[in-house]
Amino acid sequence: MNENILTIIAAAGLGERFGNETPKQYARVNGKTIIESAVKPFVDSKYVSEIIIAVSENDNHIKNQNFYNSNKIKYVVGGASRQESINNALNAADKDYEYVLTHDAARPNITEDDIVNLYKDIKKSKTSCSFLYTPVYDSLKEVSPKDVTKDKNKFYLVQTPQISKFSHLKSSIKRCIDENINCPDESFAIEYANLTLSKVKGSRSNIKVTEPEDLEILNNFLTRSGVGFDLHKYQAGDGITLGGYKIECDYKIIAHSDGDVLLHSIADSILGAAALGDIGIFFSDQDEKNKDLNSIEIIKYCLDQLNERDLEIYNIDTTVICEQPKIAPHREKILKELSNLLLIPVSRIGLKATTSEKIGIIGENKAIAVQSLVNLIEKK
Repeated sequence: MNENILTIIAAAGLGERFGNETPKQYARVNGKTIIESAVKPFVDSKYVSEIIIAVSENDNHIKNQNFYNSNKIKYVVGGASRQESINNALNAADKDYEYVLTHDAARPNITEDDIVNLYKDIKKSKTSCSFLYTPVYDSLKEVSPKDVTKDKNKFYLVQTPQISKFSHLKSSIKRCIDENINCPDESFAIEYANLTLSKVKGSRSNIKVTEPEDLEILNNFLTRSGVGFDLHKYQAGDGITLGGYKIECDYKIIAHSDGDVLLHSIADSILGAAALGDIGIFFSDQDEKNKDLNSIEIIKYCLDQLNERDLEIYNIDTTVICEQPKIAPHREKILKELSNLLLIPVSRIGLKATTSEKIGIIGENKAIAVQSLVNLIEKK
């Protein structure tokens, strides 16, 4: 791939529908502003050599963004319309590029794959512009006195980023401006100039933030989830430890470490969500130094790993599966211990208990298991 692509980010809009004094691109989600997430894939891409961000003349927020001092980026003042902002950026480019990517500052969910797929498509199709699209899945009605239902299969939704031949986009945008034609996106300008288009199916997660409730949708997309499971056999004893809390009973967990099956399951879910593997990679039961290891040390290790990656736990949901001991009488104390260990409030910890209905090794009261789900977010 040619490592010589220009990217233009349209960020001069005020987002009037967003209903906030702060433009929508500067709203914070999961510890970052929307524009920081939107710009990052292009800053990280080895295929993009220059990024131009078009901002409003009175923008007081851009200097506070984590990418502001990147030597890959420069800034231009946008215009009163999208096409004017894109035009200003095209004219400010260091040179005439072969291709230019254009993107909305309010679309934070794109990936490097989107960039690569668009480039491959425009090279293969030899068109003037290639854009991302998604099918229309909801029923579609035309605004009219009778609100007529349309055939949704005849329509699709257009997204950014889009990639265009630099010279073709430059002339097409100028034509729209000269003829006072409103240009909702760059593919429209190319279409208006009777040049060719192609498209690549995008993702529905690539939403454009428009309304305040879109932020909650983004929160769901930007959460990293991990599942953990652990099972251990019982033997006769004087109690078991769950979540760092000792429950006195007639059983003891058979394990190489202290056998805290609840913390083991949670640790596995944390490591999985952080894409680090499983607990056995870091605390092998074949290693004598882990003999009788306090599982609190395992949790501390997991939290250190999250800290190194600027991640933190948002919430945890966990289910203990056993016949005995009964968990309900100890639930509040276990939750308190987990809150202290995981550094999150009790309100973000789900703790449930169930049996296996007398089925299998658990049903025979010979074992205990725990399944956990954790959601991670980037640190605020």
